[in-house]
Amino acid sequence: MEARSKAVYLREEVNKAKNPQRRSFDGGDGGGYDENMETRVLKLEECVNDARDRLARIETRLDQTATSADMHREMTDQTWRLVTFVCGFGSALVAVTYFMATHIK
Repeated sequence: MEARSKAVYLREEVNKAKNPQRRSFDGGDGGGYDENMETRVLKLEECVNDARDRLARIETRLDQTATSADMHREMTDQTWRLVTFVCGFGSALVAVTYFMATHIK
């Protein structure tokens, strides 16, 4: 446990040395209060509300969007309608041709 806490301490010290600006957000006076924090939190809350609205619109749009399974089902149905029409129309042409060949002199 002691070795781990030393490792964590050393890692924090290395990070502080790399980025001296981020050592303390309150200026380092030990007070822990940042007067700009409230405005920053309000801005973050506005961003969260905006993100929530956008997410709701995206979810609504996704509910209306067809899935790949829906597309596959519709393409299969359309294919079978086309096959049925072509077979029916071909059979009707054969029947008309036979009727004309046997009854018209």
